[in-house]
Amino acid sequence: MRLSTFDSQHELTRVARYFRSLRGAPIGILAVAALVGAAAPVGPARGAHVVSAAETEWIVEAEDSVCGVHEARQIRKPAKVRFKHLVAVTPEGKKVKRERIDPDSAEGIRLMNRAKSRVRDASSVIMKRQGFDSVWKRISSRKGTHVVDVTAYVELEIGKAGSADVDRAL
Repeated sequence: MRLSTFDSQHELTRVARYFRSLRGAPIGILAVAALVGAAAPVGPARGAHVVSAAETEWIVEAEDSVCGVHEARQIRKPAKVRFKHLVAVTPEGKKVKRERIDPDSAEGIRLMNRAKSRVRDASSVIMKRQGFDSVWKRISSRKGTHVVDVTAYVELEIGKAGSADVDRAL
């Protein structure tokens, strides 16, 4: 494995800044070569494994996938949502709560399935709009990589879709 392009470019930028700070100072060719050589990427030691951002080990379960890629090895830029909260803010979720419909009854199951579909559709829109490859209920990485929470964006999208449904009903 080799170091990512970002690491090499970061080092070269650091060296360039150093040389700019030395304006007018006499620097010999050997000193320049030594500094540039020190900033050059070095391969990993024998048996070592360098992990790039694309190789982050994600900890996921298939049933936690809301939309997008479903396998951990395919994940490059994930997002997460608070799924239960989003289901509760859909018109169907609000109706179940307001009318005290049993979620295990035939009507409750139908409404909850429609609410979950609405959350999945809104999550898919936000995923594509913001450039994510997947949206998850729960996701973490072994390295502690931060995963963006897009719950607020999905909630706004559900509100837009919900108001469109109300307009169609009138």
